[in-house]
Amino acid sequence: MKDIYLINYSVKGIKSLDQLVSLAFYKKTISRYPQTQQYNIKGIYGINGSGKSGIVASVDILKNLLINSGYLTNPIVQTYLDAIINYNTKKMSIAADFIAEVGNSLWFFRYEITLEKDFTGKYVISFEALSSKKITSKKVISRNDSLDSIYKIVNGEIVFENRKENDEIYSLILKKTTNLLSTATICALFFEKVFVSMPNSIENRRNTLFISLCVLFVLGKKLHVYTEQSDDHREYFLSNSLGSTKEAEKRNSELNCLLKNFMEMDCDHLNVLSVTGNIVPKRLFSHFKGVVGKLYDFLHIFKADLQGIDIDKKEDHDVYVCDLVMKYASYNVHAEFESTGIKKLIRLFAYLREMVQGGIVFIDEFDANLHDVYLCALLEYIMEYGEGQLCFTTHNVGPMDVLKQHKKSIDFLSVDHTIYPWTTDGNYSPSKLYRNGLIEGSPFNVDSIDFIGVLNSDEEVV
Repeated sequence: MKDIYLINYSVKGIKSLDQLVSLAFYKKTISRYPQTQQYNIKGIYGINGSGKSGIVASVDILKNLLINSGYLTNPIVQTYLDAIINYNTKKMSIAADFIAEVGNSLWFFRYEITLEKDFTGKYVISFEALSSKKITSKKVISRNDSLDSIYKIVNGEIVFENRKENDEIYSLILKKTTNLLSTATICALFFEKVFVSMPNSIENRRNTLFISLCVLFVLGKKLHVYTEQSDDHREYFLSNSLGSTKEAEKRNSELNCLLKNFMEMDCDHLNVLSVTGNIVPKRLFSHFKGVVGKLYDFLHIFKADLQGIDIDKKEDHDVYVCDLVMKYASYNVHAEFESTGIKKLIRLFAYLREMVQGGIVFIDEFDANLHDVYLCALLEYIMEYGEGQLCFTTHNVGPMDVLKQHKKSIDFLSVDHTIYPWTTDGNYSPSKLYRNGLIEGSPFNVDSIDFIGVLNSDEEVV
């Protein structure tokens, strides 16, 4: 485990998921020194339409809610939510259990949030809550144990549990978040409106509320979601890992140390490379070149004849617009004209690197356009050396026999949106059982005769 580890994730009310779906990433009990390395990866299997992509999409929504106070006020986001939130439930609920190392202490947290429409027809936060429990070497905590409430928000009204009288941090948060807690999470508002302007005279910066909001914000920053999108040319994102908190960090060395315990980042948070149109500030171009160099090392494993990657840059005021050009012995080719598989590896590179370095990464359709041999080799490496967590959806049964080496690593999502975790059963192969329809929720109930009269011509062939 590195800093933060996701224990359990639950969602209801997105796409086809009209009932609660829960993913368990760790065993039921958590000790002071959890052994998470054997639980750092999970593959989700299920037929088309079972809800796999909905789970991944909900994680992206959670991430944005935690770190972006303007997320719900964006009309494009509102249109997106209107299309993606389940028509039967008419609201979406998310719950995340996670553990975090704070100094020399280990804490268990549970975060809950619900989105639903208000009287104006826009999606707002109708419920938000955070609770926690400190894990000691003398006590093992179960996911079912009761936790101590830190705050609860219902329809924009906040209640702080165990609030001390005359506590300046509580008072400042109440003042700065008034009338805003329906359209933004308290976590995002705290870092935008409270943290950056917090007077140095305020005491008790290490109280439970302060630390918990820091941890929650870092969880949002450590979540990364890859979705499979055709011809999606993303810009090169170079955002500071703490965004607008930079100024406050300089003034507040105590808080700087606290956050540094969670995140050991360079000047950027996550480099997402595109084959074309990477927007790179001039002051960070040398860093961009270094990332491209690492990308070459990665791709060279798959393409031994690749000799390098050039950067075709065009100046645009204070930034460069950069395309990638692949170098071979006798020719160069723009990365846009590489195979679909290579272009996907270019995009996946940043996410896999982030997981290895401690991030929590969700990848939708990991197997799309990737050869089975490549996929299995990547998974074996990540399972052995990854310091973070990887959860991915897939249809490829090939990696099952790799995944079965780790615990809690295979979940089957049935057509009725029920999770069936794989449990070791002697020497049985999960892939063989799955193909033969011997696992609950298995989709292999289709026979060739089912297509008779469906794909044939309507007219009789003479």
